Amino acid sequence: MSEATENEAIESSKAICDDPLTKKELDRLFWRYQVRYLTCCNLENWHGNCYAYDMIPLYKKYYDKDGQRAGMRRMFDFINTEQTTASVLWGILVSMEEQKALGKPVSDDMIRTVKSSLMGPLAGVGDSLVQATILPLLTTIAISLTGTGDALSPLGATLFIIATPILLWTYARALFNSGYGLGKDAVSTLMGSAMDRIKIAIQLFGIVVIGALSASYVKVATPLSFAASADATPVVLQDVINGIFPNLLSLLLVVGCWFLLSKKGVSITKMIFGLMGVVLVLGLVGIL
Repeated sequence: MSEATENEAIESSKAICDDPLTKKELDRLFWRYQVRYLTCCNLENWHGNCYAYDMIPLYKKYYDKDGQRAGMRRMFDFINTEQTTASVLWGILVSMEEQKALGKPVSDDMIRTVKSSLMGPLAGVGDSLVQATILPLLTTIAISLTGTGDALSPLGATLFIIATPILLWTYARALFNSGYGLGKDAVSTLMGSAMDRIKIAIQLFGIVVIGALSASYVKVATPLSFAASADATPVVLQDVINGIFPNLLSLLLVVGCWFLLSKKGVSITKMIFGLMGVVLVLGLVGIL
């Protein structure tokens, strides 16, 4: 079967079941995500494989092989976020996939847009709350209960091992339930042009977040300088660039990477190794 024929078969696949997800099935999807989220990670789509794998029970309930394949492709898109806080996103995606299978007007682009746009903000909130606050706080309490010297106690380690999953999974379950309800209500309420406007708004929000992250973390500068004569004070090229367009080199790098990824089809893996090679060479010759 050619790729075009295969794509047509996938697009034309219909749901084989019209029953909503049961509580047992929702529980399975929640725990599948919580326990198996980090089972597969790669440089191409980071945790996209995990999302696709964790959604398999839903796809098997609603679709034939072609429909399952189409759903997996939706979930394979790149995603990198904080697992626990992103339970709200997982709930939204489960709800949207369910509503799509039940015949509601939920497009592939809408599901992909919600996933890609929310992963950044949720990563920021999750890293700050879970990684930088809750876990260090629990660790501090556990260490204080462990004691020192001859007064060592297993109480601290025991408390940490028991309290951490209980606290995080309670937090995650509340977010999952909220996300599932939010996604279900949104799909039921928004139709047609309203859904398109929401999609555009989410896309713009994602662009703003990516732009802010790029401006904060991408730093490119050149040490090159030149002088009109041997006695003249050297002019630093980076100072000249900053006087005309601050952070121009950083912007060119981001735009160049976007162009290669979206327009030329260069994979993320090739991009990473290519950037490493270019930076190494330019650094050795003194350009960067």
